[in-house]
Parts: sequence; structure tokens; C-alpha cells
Amino acid sequence: MHNSKKILTPQEATVDMNPMLDIVFILIIFFIVTASFNRETALELNRADNTANTIQPKISPVFTINKQNQVYLNNRQITLENINVNVARLAAVGKFNSISLRAHPLSEHNTLVTVLNAIKEQTDVPVSLGEALH
Repeated sequence: MHNSKKILTPQEATVDMNPMLDIVFILIIFFIVTASFNRETALELNRADNTANTIQPKISPVFTINKQNQVYLNNRQITLENINVNVARLAAVGKFNSISLRAHPLSEHNTLVTVLNAIKEQTDVPVSLGEALH
């Protein structure tokens, strides 16, 4: 038997990383180019109901109380008992902007309060008070 010692010489093992780095950079460039960085913002929509919305006209009725305590609505005489009905009829036709109430200085306070109460029973629209000229 031959006893020979093998002499192990250290070999320099080198790993070439250049091709791997090239592949990594190519992949990074590919993902950057194909990625979408802008997030699309969606607007929140308030969808209308399927019911048809009609545009209601703005109404400004004028109530007048003369010195004989007669009540007029837009220059048409009405009774104290029919104020609720007339206000409800006007509310069905359109939307109130404001309501004017003009009372003659010689009219009774009770008539004014009755008209105000009847209006307020039907709507919560502000009522402007003024003085009637006739």
C-alpha cells in the first residue's frame, strides 16, 4: 500500500454575482413599469330615488285683516274657519318662502291671534307681521 498523503491545496472558490444582480434589476424595473401607483378615487354618488321629483314653485301668501276684521288671502276674502284649508291647499301647490300677515291698526287682536294660530297649525314657515294700508 502506498501511503501517500494528498496535499490539499485550497482552491479559491468564487461566485460571480453579476448575472444575478442583472436579473434582479431587470425584475425590479419590470415591476416598477407595470405597477400602477395612482389610486383611482371614486366619487360617492347619491342616487336619486326612482320616484319622479317635481319642482314645486315658491309661494309667498299674503294675509290681510281690515278694520272690519275681515280676513283676505291674496286679495280674496276668506273666513276664519277656512284659513287652515286655504293654507293646506297652498302648501299642496308649492313650497312656502314666507307668509306675510298685515293687520289694520283698528282690527281686533283676537282676529290676528286666530289667523296666526291657524297658519302655525299648518306650517312652521316664518310669518312676517305688518300694517295693512286699507
